[in-house]
Amino acid sequence: MLKPLRIKLTLLYLMVAMLLAGIVGLGAYSLLYFYFQNNNDTALKFKMADNFSTIGVNLPEELIRAQQDWISFRSKPGNTSDNENEITEAHDDETSEDHDVVSNPTLTISEVYEGELTSIFILPLDVNGRLMFNPNPYFPPMDPDLNAVQVALEKGYDLRNSLLADGSPVRLLTYRVPPASGYGLIQVGKPIADQMRVLNQFVSGLLIIGGFSILLLGFGSWLMAGRSLRTTQYALDMQQAFVANASHELRTPLTLMRASAEVAQRRNQGDDQQVALMGDIVNEVDHMSQLVEDLLLLSRLDAHQLKLDQHNIFVPDLIADIQRNFSPLTAEKQISLINKVETGTVLADMTRLRQVLIIILDNAIRHTPPGGMITVHSTSEGRNLRISVSDSGEGISQVHMAHVFERFYQAESGRSMDYKGAGLGLSIAKSLIDAQGGQIRISSQPGKGTIVTIVLPLGK
Repeated sequence: MLKPLRIKLTLLYLMVAMLLAGIVGLGAYSLLYFYFQNNNDTALKFKMADNFSTIGVNLPEELIRAQQDWISFRSKPGNTSDNENEITEAHDDETSEDHDVVSNPTLTISEVYEGELTSIFILPLDVNGRLMFNPNPYFPPMDPDLNAVQVALEKGYDLRNSLLADGSPVRLLTYRVPPASGYGLIQVGKPIADQMRVLNQFVSGLLIIGGFSILLLGFGSWLMAGRSLRTTQYALDMQQAFVANASHELRTPLTLMRASAEVAQRRNQGDDQQVALMGDIVNEVDHMSQLVEDLLLLSRLDAHQLKLDQHNIFVPDLIADIQRNFSPLTAEKQISLINKVETGTVLADMTRLRQVLIIILDNAIRHTPPGGMITVHSTSEGRNLRISVSDSGEGISQVHMAHVFERFYQAESGRSMDYKGAGLGLSIAKSLIDAQGGQIRISSQPGKGTIVTIVLPLGK
């Protein structure tokens, strides 16, 4: 009985674990992406600052900060490369006083030059965004980005992701320079295909690890849910056992009480008061006996111990037989019971389906005023047959609709005080229909009536 709840708890635990794992994975990816981008942007700005110094243009404040950040990082112990002297010697012809960094005159571009900078290419442009010459030792990997040029001309600079000629990604920085320098703009770019490849590999690794983690988390969540419900399941099993045992034990004394009351009733035929009292006892014993039978039936359904004899049932014959049984009651209450079921065969247990229909019709008769009408009809729905019971009664408030199938719930407690019910009828009906592989639904509008629909598989 608690298996659906265990499944829901398992899904809940799994969703929470997946959410936490997703947050951690997304955070790690974001940090790695931010590190790559920040490193690329700092390198581009440092390279741009070097070009500004070469052409004798004053550095903007953000480029000065980029120089300081880059040099500060490179000056930390362990951040200088072993081949730094070789790189310095290879670029002695590019080193001059113009390359000196303002904040540290003794530290030049050659002293902080590394692989981060060697991959950066330079595109000196005129004011129309045309390449003036190629200062790189190789053919430029891309044409000038005219969109970046337009933004740089308007705002002074532009920083964006773009594409190389082969379609691979590149980080591109564009600055507008004073016309006196002989240039219009300078674009510097750094290919980031390797970094994006690392990020993609990181994501692939996260997905693989996440897949295995989901399997482990699902298994662990199932065990945790079972462990959480173990005490509840034990208490429920004990409750079901108590109800079943109590129902069995109550059958015998109730039978004896009824027999004794009937005997006393026959012996006091001349005393009307005694006959009436004995009749009340018989009625109350019958009510208690029905309640005991209902509780015993529910305990069997909960324990999946109810045996069903399912076979083909011709629905029109069943409805006609039930209509004959109800005819005295409907005539007494001046209610029309109309049978519009003309065809249809279902695979069900005759006794239990009859019990369900009697419960539904009994509810409809109790809540339909004199002169009202109850209609039973059927419709085929693919491989199923839909049996509907509609009445013109008082209907059910939407407040009660969500609880009509709950045990011991009585929506009519304040309206039908003369009715001695325990609120088990619809709960039993739903459990019996579910046990036969069907469905039961209720729709109602206050003041307009109620429609109860049963859907069962068609017979062969």
